[in-house]
Amino acid sequence: MSILFYKKPDYRPKGEGPLNLQNCQEYVERTKDSKGDIPPDLSFEQIISNKALPDFLDYLAYVTNDAENLQFYLWLVDYHQRFRNAPLKETALSPKWNFDDPCSSPPQSDNSSHSDLGCSDKTLSALGVEDFDAMEEEDISNASTVDGHPSPYTTTRGTLKFSEIPLMECKALDGSNRRSNNVQPFRMEIDHIVAHYIAPGSPRELNLSHKDRAAVLYALRRTTHPSAFQPIKTLLDLTLRNQTHPNFVRWSICNGNRPWTIFLRTFAVCNIVLGFVIAILLTLSRASRWFRILAALEWWFGITTLITAYQGLCVLLLRRHTREVRPWEMDDEYGHRHGCDDEQAGLRYSKIVYQETKSRWPVKMELFGPPNTSDNETWMDRYGMKSVFKRTFEKEVPTQNQGLHMMQNRIVRQGEAWAFIITVPLTVFFTALPKGNLY
Repeated sequence: MSILFYKKPDYRPKGEGPLNLQNCQEYVERTKDSKGDIPPDLSFEQIISNKALPDFLDYLAYVTNDAENLQFYLWLVDYHQRFRNAPLKETALSPKWNFDDPCSSPPQSDNSSHSDLGCSDKTLSALGVEDFDAMEEEDISNASTVDGHPSPYTTTRGTLKFSEIPLMECKALDGSNRRSNNVQPFRMEIDHIVAHYIAPGSPRELNLSHKDRAAVLYALRRTTHPSAFQPIKTLLDLTLRNQTHPNFVRWSICNGNRPWTIFLRTFAVCNIVLGFVIAILLTLSRASRWFRILAALEWWFGITTLITAYQGLCVLLLRRHTREVRPWEMDDEYGHRHGCDDEQAGLRYSKIVYQETKSRWPVKMELFGPPNTSDNETWMDRYGMKSVFKRTFEKEVPTQNQGLHMMQNRIVRQGEAWAFIITVPLTVFFTALPKGNLY
């Protein structure tokens, strides 16, 4: 009976105001109640390991409009690994920060453990950070080079590499030049991150409370240790895992755009109405009552289509293993797709240079750049000029995620089962009625 009452992950609305632990705890509780709704192939770890990362970024950039959460999260995990790989004599200059007693935070002579960041081993492994114990004992003085230049700690073992980014000079938030902290590793990069994601009014300002923002800014003025980001890391990890990720899975189930979904629902209702028309006309005629069974085909097909379309799913597209192109994935005037995969975006290369790629990359894939807004993107004007017919019958692209197909097939089977349960009594009822003999 579970197939009859299966439902996709519940929608989790955003909490009011900035990110806070109370809202995050509510997300966690709701996730516990629906833990089995998401298959392993669509787990958070699988998605951020590049198997569905471009689609996840698309969703955050164009649907929920908070792509900065994931952009900062991925950078932070990558930064933590690069900090761990830095020479001990450099990381010793950036002590671990203790938010419970920041004034008495002692310098740390050893490298930070992966638990300082609050990431699980499973998450870090998904991002390519593996063999943590071996990394702590590794002699990193003989590390490999990057692009022909010696680099003992700026490369990343995983597939996400943000090390060779242009780091611009940033003004100190307190008006001082902070000369005493300039010797700390990654200081310029941290200043740029602060000016881009954390400082009030920054281009991609994270939705933080005044208290959390002030605490992190205070810590970052004194250290570049990853532990200085702990409040942000905790909030983003809980939000992405328990609110954004389930909503993304729920959204991904829909394989058609809104005009197509409305068309399907209208088509389904018409089929159901047509079934009643056939049953009534045959009942009022002199034809054999067994002909009324023909109405069952329309009812079953119409009810199945209506139930699946209510979930945003098209059975025809599912059987063809395709989905409709999203508006932001349309070809631009130069023949390039606006959306790009992880390899085109540079996630599998050793550096991301914003100045060299900003003209061809979508906003969502840039670590540093303008705000995450689509107002200036060309697809909006082109999509606005499309007719309703073209918006309804869009191009199709293939889908290959087995976990997503499993959820979609379960919804289809549920629709077919409920359609059968509803159709059988309707068919028996009309078949049992006497003939009308009106014509």
